[in-house]
Amino acid sequence: MTRPEKLENYIAAQQRITSVLEEETNPITVMAFTAAILKETFPHFYWVGFLLVETNEMVLGPFQGPPACIRLSLNSPGVCGTCYRTAKPVLVPDVAVFQGRVGCDVASKSEIALPVLNGKRVVAILDIDCTELGGVDEVDQRELHEIVRFVALRFQ
Repeated sequence: MTRPEKLENYIAAQQRITSVLEEETNPITVMAFTAAILKETFPHFYWVGFLLVETNEMVLGPFQGPPACIRLSLNSPGVCGTCYRTAKPVLVPDVAVFQGRVGCDVASKSEIALPVLNGKRVVAILDIDCTELGGVDEVDQRELHEIVRFVALRFQ
């Protein structure tokens, strides 16, 4: 997918998400619809989903794709654990070189995780796995940040 095509797809996805969900207040509904739209819009996204932060772990929330790890420690050295602890996006163009990655399957070649913030507190993580090396990049990070900000408003 070329950069212009990717941007067009993000614009379309964001418009669809915001137009359908602008009045929706349930965060689970918002996360479920968002995951479905992202998975449908970007076929190379192998897995799209949210992990919800509980007291001492992250638990699987709404997702699209094959079954995944149900619970992860907040101290996990993996991509989502790192995202939680730093409260910053973690972009991994090649998962094979990410030390400590928790691999729920072998199909994933690249991954991105973004924190869903309520103020400064991480309440969820958007995690996306891709079957292509370098399948996620800075464009995804920037555009997904806007989508995550929209989702975060439902946690207020």
